[in-house]
Amino acid sequence: MDKSKLIKTINQKGLRNSLISIYYNSGRALPFRAQRFPDGRVSDWYRSQFVEVHEVKPGGKGGKYGYAYGFYFRNGERADATENNPEQSWCKMSDTEPQGIPCAACGSWVLLDILGEATAEPTKIYGVNDVLEIGKHKGKTLAEVIRSDWGWVKWAKENAEHIFFDMDEVMEERNKSIKPLHSEDVLTYGKYKGQSIKEIAGFDINYLRWLSANNDDFVFDFKELS
Repeated sequence: MDKSKLIKTINQKGLRNSLISIYYNSGRALPFRAQRFPDGRVSDWYRSQFVEVHEVKPGGKGGKYGYAYGFYFRNGERADATENNPEQSWCKMSDTEPQGIPCAACGSWVLLDILGEATAEPTKIYGVNDVLEIGKHKGKTLAEVIRSDWGWVKWAKENAEHIFFDMDEVMEERNKSIKPLHSEDVLTYGKYKGQSIKEIAGFDINYLRWLSANNDDFVFDFKELS
């Protein structure tokens, strides 16, 4: 499997990944590099650091929890985890053996790179022609579900622990079913159902703007109204 595609797919789960889940989904490949809070929502300082994981010891029910061991990096170089205070660091720049990584089983991790080879099958990535093997739509092709239940696809992409999609294929298929609307077209849903885009723009254009931002089925070029 293409490594960049696998990394991109694993990171679909946003900040729900733990180091343990990354380990499993990558095919138990070691070492790998991961970063916590890459969006800087706790502190921009987090953007400068990552860990290199060399060992994972899963634990708990289904192996969802456990421990990970590795080394700490800042600005791309080995460093003391507590800047300017090596004695308080969970990992020191001088450590030669992997150290226990704090919050390994917590969320908010993203995969940066896979350095080692997989020792198991990586997570399955569903293409549009694949038949879903688990979940609400088990037995249907992904293409069928994209057309019939787009809301579920969006939910599963970020929340279903064991379901991963080839999002390039998904969006290509999704775009086939989206019909662009024009000023004379009539809405078939919503509070102004039965009225044309042009009519609605005359008294509530903000509703059209809201609909455009919040409804994946609504595609309209507002320049047509100018």
